[in-house]
Amino acid sequence: MNILMICYYYPPLTDVGCKRSVVFSEYFKQYGWTPFVVSVSNPDKFYCTVGNDTPPEGIPTEYSFSIINPYKFLGKINGVISKLLKLVNIELSRNYLLDIFCIPDLFLGWIPLAVIKGLKSIRKNKIDLVYVSCSPFSSAIIGVLLKRLTGKPLVIDFRDPFALKELSLILETPSWRVKLNETIENSIIKTTDLFIVNTEEVRNAYLEQYPSARGKTYAVPNGFDERQLIREELPKYDKFTIIYAGQFYFFDKRNDIHTNAFFGALGLLKATSEISSLNFQFLYFGDGKNLISDIACNYGVEDLVICSDKKPHAEIMQAIKKSHLQLLRISKPMISTKLFEGIALNIPFLATIPAGEVEGIVNTYSPASYVVTGMDPDLIANAIIDARDKYSDNSRQNNLIDYFLEFYSRKNLTLKLIKIIEQNLNKAFA
Repeated sequence: MNILMICYYYPPLTDVGCKRSVVFSEYFKQYGWTPFVVSVSNPDKFYCTVGNDTPPEGIPTEYSFSIINPYKFLGKINGVISKLLKLVNIELSRNYLLDIFCIPDLFLGWIPLAVIKGLKSIRKNKIDLVYVSCSPFSSAIIGVLLKRLTGKPLVIDFRDPFALKELSLILETPSWRVKLNETIENSIIKTTDLFIVNTEEVRNAYLEQYPSARGKTYAVPNGFDERQLIREELPKYDKFTIIYAGQFYFFDKRNDIHTNAFFGALGLLKATSEISSLNFQFLYFGDGKNLISDIACNYGVEDLVICSDKKPHAEIMQAIKKSHLQLLRISKPMISTKLFEGIALNIPFLATIPAGEVEGIVNTYSPASYVVTGMDPDLIANAIIDARDKYSDNSRQNNLIDYFLEFYSRKNLTLKLIKIIEQNLNKAFA
């Protein structure tokens, strides 16, 4: 089967959103399909990280120009408007220009030329199936247009939700934009032949919101690329180390109970001399390092916290392997890639998360991990001390890596996706 993959996030971009598409394209080819990829030639560098990565060998990849990346200039206009409104004591809580002009999202400038590029690929390469990776959700519009223009079967894969009601509440999206997003999303789901999401909780939420999609909605988790597995043990950091890399999932920077509980626990342990800068460190790698530093100062634990910029993925994997615990936070109902990487690297979690699907995965495959759903600083502090003691007396249990990979290796998950496509769309391919 020849499959056209519409993937904004694809090498040379290095963002985490690339990983799912790259691995799917590689294993599609390994399992006998022929993938052709269309990506973006001039990504919005505010939201994307351009590196030196290249597409996987043997995967034909073409790049389409985005005619506009609006974030920068809309941000400048919003800044001018904000300053003027402050003169009359009015403060904007968000950039409403993005809500008004960026529909369905900031990446809408990619749509026109990507549709043209996709049409050419469909004709030239005798494409049987169009697969679209979202976000950005502008990519879904490209897929819908290609289906309507060519009649080719369409599979849309939401790595992230778009217009789930619970997510709109968290993001405080204006009510008119919520309705518009839901209208767009409903049209996308009605048009696609298969709708793929990456967690069962997201699948259930979508089916509650769009019951008519039940027969074509499936969950295929992100999983872990077993080719990146580091089996050998690396020497641990000299200090007992908790690590966190990537987005910290702030929703209320002033009153985030998850954040307050963790840093509150560090403050309690420092106050009782259980930990100090001589024997403990919390390593943070990510764009929010200044905010994390400020929070650490507020709790009087700035000497325990080391914040750095984002690092290459391979370097982060090494750092995780050398740490004693990995702090896990989630933006429910999504599942962070950190979950799968931490299990495969045999690093226990300090999971300050709500109850649900992630809690079950951690408890099933990582017996040495600590799941704290109540956001109690005392419980988190006790977990840290217990983990330290188990490392000291060598009584820590290993993660069930091989059992985990049976269900969550990306190779096996690609095969699962292939079977879903073939079983549901076999008439279209006849």
